[in-house]
Amino acid sequence: MRLNRFLILGLLAALVISLVGAVSAQEEVTLVFWHALKDAEGDGALEIIDAFNAAHEGSIRVEQVYNPDATMTDSYITAAGSGEGPDMILWANDAVGNWAEANIILDVSMYIDEDLQAQVTDSGWGTFTYGGSIWGAPINAKTLAFFYNKSLVPDAPETWADVVEISAELAEEGLVGLAFQNGFFHSAGFLFALGGSLMDDDGNVTFGPDGADRDGMVAYLNLHKDIYELSTDPASGIIIEPASPAPQFQTGEAAMIYDGIWSLSQLKQDLGDDLGVAVMPALDNGAVPAMFAQTTGIMANANLAGDDAKIGAYIEFLKFVTGEEAQLIGLDVAGWLPVNPNVTIEDNPDIQTFADQFALGTPFPNRAELAFFWGPMGNAITRVGAGGEDVELVADEEAANIQNAIDDSREE
Repeated sequence: MRLNRFLILGLLAALVISLVGAVSAQEEVTLVFWHALKDAEGDGALEIIDAFNAAHEGSIRVEQVYNPDATMTDSYITAAGSGEGPDMILWANDAVGNWAEANIILDVSMYIDEDLQAQVTDSGWGTFTYGGSIWGAPINAKTLAFFYNKSLVPDAPETWADVVEISAELAEEGLVGLAFQNGFFHSAGFLFALGGSLMDDDGNVTFGPDGADRDGMVAYLNLHKDIYELSTDPASGIIIEPASPAPQFQTGEAAMIYDGIWSLSQLKQDLGDDLGVAVMPALDNGAVPAMFAQTTGIMANANLAGDDAKIGAYIEFLKFVTGEEAQLIGLDVAGWLPVNPNVTIEDNPDIQTFADQFALGTPFPNRAELAFFWGPMGNAITRVGAGGEDVELVADEEAANIQNAIDDSREE
């Protein structure tokens, strides 16, 4: 009996050692994290990740991987669709609907507890809600506002007519007044301020020949046509510059641009005290361009389903990046507009300006149908500008192209 007792104790000891070894091997969970952040935003993200890893040493480690924004979404869709890819990805909320429909991100509704819920505003959660489920957590809010060089333009222009007039005056001195961002994402706020829209509540195009908001789209494309024609005249002081941020503004060769909050920290480094930030100048109809109001957030790969350890680590990371410590790093280093309601921005007037512009903005759609607008809208802007085509014809044709693509997707 003694021998049996020793054998049993030995077996139990071996089992305990085996279990301890297994637990030890699983103690540190590694999460691979894809992002496309660079410059000041990249610095802020790295500082947040370093702080998280230090606070969770031995239990969770986040390994960041930079991917260029021009190729990252395609890479992620391909990888996640084949059962691979990163554990987490950082991207704007417009991808939520499309990626949820494609089953490449994880529905995390059941994992959002009260503590995490309280660290993000209701509007912030709304940007990552689709089909009644939550598909990630926002870590910052973003929109676009007006930048000006105070050494060239002492006071912020109040109207778009002022911008055109100031640009012409600066052209007489051999300077560029306005470097205009003509991309659809950057300029969509003009569409909304002119009474236009993209889609109705069912995700269908609103600016076709019989569309309720066709006039707004025509006005928007006419604005692009006018800006393009001004850019061909050196006396206007206006150029078209799609790069973000505009290099001419960074070097002091251009006096005014409009761009996103993601460029704020870099432009502060470039211009220092000469950098001015203002709400967008009003259009002739008195409306302020209602720039896209979006969030950027962290989504989990759908392939995490069933892996409780990684899901738990992911939620822990969300709690950290939406917490006050990380949100302050994002504010101070990356120039992010916080989503945590407890983080104050009263002492940061530039961030406050973006918050004011955000309140005037148009919520960035997270419907899957949005994916079908980008290419055709870019085509429309090029066709009426450099192409010199008829505005109404272009509006009607591109509306049909978008709606056909949407209809085809629904039949698949």
